[in-house]
Amino acid sequence: MIIRKKRIFLSALSLFLIFAFINCVSVEKRFKKGEEMERKGRFEEAARYYIKVLAKDPTFEDARQRLENVGARAIDIFLNQAYAYESAQAYEDTVRVLNRIDDLRRRAEKVGVRLPVPDDYADFQQEMTGAAIASLFEQGEYSEHAGDWTEALRKYDRLKRIYPLSPAENMRADQARARVYTKWAEQDLARQYYRAAFRHAQKTIDIIGPGKGPGITARETQRVALTAGTLTVAILPFWSSERVADEAPRGMARELYDILLYEYLSEPVLFVAVADPGMVHREIRRLRFRDRALSRNMAVRVGQNINTDFVVIGSIESYLQEEKDPQEKVHKVRLRKDKSSFTTYVEKKYTVKLTVEVEYQIIDSTRRRVIEEKTINTNVSDKFRRGYFDGDYTTLDLSRSERRLFNTEEWRRSEKKLEDKLIDKLAERLADRIYKRILGLIK
Repeated sequence: MIIRKKRIFLSALSLFLIFAFINCVSVEKRFKKGEEMERKGRFEEAARYYIKVLAKDPTFEDARQRLENVGARAIDIFLNQAYAYESAQAYEDTVRVLNRIDDLRRRAEKVGVRLPVPDDYADFQQEMTGAAIASLFEQGEYSEHAGDWTEALRKYDRLKRIYPLSPAENMRADQARARVYTKWAEQDLARQYYRAAFRHAQKTIDIIGPGKGPGITARETQRVALTAGTLTVAILPFWSSERVADEAPRGMARELYDILLYEYLSEPVLFVAVADPGMVHREIRRLRFRDRALSRNMAVRVGQNINTDFVVIGSIESYLQEEKDPQEKVHKVRLRKDKSSFTTYVEKKYTVKLTVEVEYQIIDSTRRRVIEEKTINTNVSDKFRRGYFDGDYTTLDLSRSERRLFNTEEWRRSEKKLEDKLIDKLAERLADRIYKRILGLIK
């Protein structure tokens, strides 16, 4: 036991000595790097290395003395730069240099070294900060008058992001930003950039709020933009092409249409209005276009008659159901009426993959031309289990989960669930395509 404790003690001591040695090497390496930077006249970098040394070893007096020396020299250089920038009226550059002084002093103080600055340093810094703020306001207003909204906002945003503004200055910056966005939105509206006008007006509301002067103006801008810029689209019933009529599940085209229309296109999207389905169906019935494939000309007639900007037609062009990775397992079970007798049934496991291809067209009702004609190919898959028995499976002594393997209604529910998943995925992609294409026409 004594020998074991001695070994543990020696191991711990060895680890301590190793870590102490590594730490010593690291400290010495950083100190030498600081000396190197000092010889090159890079005093700020030298100070950073000496700070790292003291953070590791606060007793390293040589590093402390050198930090005091190079820190003072770095501050002298920075101050000369700051005075030069002040003379050139480059107040932001002046503040940046003074911030470097503050950063160096803060980090030096963390290791117990206080780097002095002139007595009037705080007053000078406050004066330069005020001058930088005034300069940015002036530059922002100049860009504003020139109609350079992006540059004006860049100046005002810098004010809020970088400088310690007073409540009055902060309010002034917000009012300036709101003013720029308001002017930008008005310009967008005049150029018929309706989505851009709405977006920039919303920025004004976000800054000022909807109840104040600029906010009220912005809300009116949004109303006008929506009224003038919204495009209407009619979704016409989908159909299955003749080649897949016997392959796709019955009523699949109708289900796809309903899911697309009532789930994925039912939520309002700014600048896209979906025509009332009832109005669409009444017009189709009036024109005697029901229960048939719709040609482009038919679709245009519907769109023009109900006064929509666009119509969408689509058809299921291919449908494929595949069974993959089949596995069979034989199970030995008792008979229900004769528990002493055994027989077997087969459990089949496999993956079903459903693939569907839909062609769709987005047609401009006014110009009678197709603006998008594409194909969407979508697939889904899931694992299935089935039971097979050469005879009446109800004669077998099965558990509840085993009986489900033979339940044809359960089979159909599982298949329908996968079909619904396919339709849902397809409808989501179609809705995304329709919205993106139409929104892309509105600037």
